[in-house]
Formats: sequence, structure tokens, C-alpha cells
Amino acid sequence: MKTKERHELKENDFAKTAATVVGAVQEHRRPVTLVASVAIVLAIAVGIWMFMRTHKANEAGALLGVANAIAQAPITPAPTLPGSTQTPGTYPTDRARSDAAIAAFAKVDETFPGTDAAVAANYHLGTELLAAGRAAEAQAAFHKVSTSGAAFYSALSRVGEAEPLMAQKKQDEAIKIYTDLAAQRDGPLPTDGLLMQLARAAQKAGKAQDARAAFKRVVDEFPDSSYAADARQQLAATN
Repeated sequence: MKTKERHELKENDFAKTAATVVGAVQEHRRPVTLVASVAIVLAIAVGIWMFMRTHKANEAGALLGVANAIAQAPITPAPTLPGSTQTPGTYPTDRARSDAAIAAFAKVDETFPGTDAAVAANYHLGTELLAAGRAAEAQAAFHKVSTSGAAFYSALSRVGEAEPLMAQKKQDEAIKIYTDLAAQRDGPLPTDGLLMQLARAAQKAGKAQDARAAFKRVVDEFPDSSYAADARQQLAATN
């Protein structure tokens, strides 16, 4: 049975059930108290809302899955034989795949705005745009996620925002983001990794002392970190 047909059957079953309950209330409206009648109607309304919300989330998730599949599709050179076509599910170049993925992730947000799938899609959209060299658009996509209220993706997208800012030579804004995130000791992202990002951003901005301070924090506060050896090397190189 096709997905569309299954959805239609579910919707029809739900509609029949709702109609039966409403009919029962109308048929026995005299013995049923007003409070009970209102409770039944409210229960139906909540049921319909939950059904529609779940249905919408499922559709949004499916569309996100399609976008992810496109972003991870294999690259296969375009066929050269006359009459032959590109193998389905593949793309001839990285650029072609990137363009298709960008369009697919954008479609999730356009079709199902405000859903969890849309939040995830906007994050992936930002990464695709950044890889394509479209820094300003990437920053906008990441910013949309960072202000969505989604705990993990919001923090992750703040880091995402910093990268396109660096690409646009807006180092001070990027450094502020890394500084603010590194100050959140109970945040979802590792502080040692954020300090390394902060240090490298400061280096690119020509702020040697700020970079040294961040590297030193990694060494002093996270001596067992996988970043510690690199931080020590960076400190030694600036002595």
C-alpha cells in the first residue's frame, strides 16, 4: 500500500471515530451534563490536534530524510555514451550535489516551518551554503537555528554563525561568539574545543595575546584534552 493511501486511511478512520463520538453526544445530549459534553468536545479537539501534529512531523521528517540522502549521494561522472543518462540517486559533480542539497533543505523549512525537522534542515542548509562559499547566506541559516530555542542545535549553530563571520572578515563578531560559548561551562558543547576555536579566530584576527590566553586555558584547565598537545605547541611557537 502506498504511503499516500495509508495516510488517507488513517485520516478516514480518525474522521469516522470523531464523527461517531460527536453523534453520540448529540443523540444523548439531554442526559449528558454540559460539563461532560464540553469535556468530550475538548478531547476530540485535542485528539485532532495531536493527530495532525504527528502527521505533520512524520511528513517533515520524511522530507528531511530525502534532503539528507541528496547531501550524501555519490558523485558519479556524467555518462558519455549517446543516449545514456545520469544514474538515479547520483550527481556528476560536487557542485551539482551541493545545489540540489541546498534546494532540498530549504524546501523542508519552506514546507514545514517551525518543526524539529525544519530546525535540523536549516542547520544542514547552513553547512552546505558555507561549503559552497555563500558565507552571508550560511550565516542567515545558522542564525535562524540559533534563535529557534532548540537546545543542542542552537548552541551548535552559534558556532556555525562564527565561521561565515570569519569568512566575511568579521573577526570581532566571531570572537565574541566563541568567547560567550566558552563561558558557558554547563553548555552542550565542549569548552576545550570552543577555546581552540577562539584561539584560532584570534590568531587570524592578529590578536596574538588573546590567542595565547585561550591556548593557555586549554593547557591549564584541560590538560588531558585531545587539544592539549596542539595548544602546547602553539604556546611554544609564540614564545
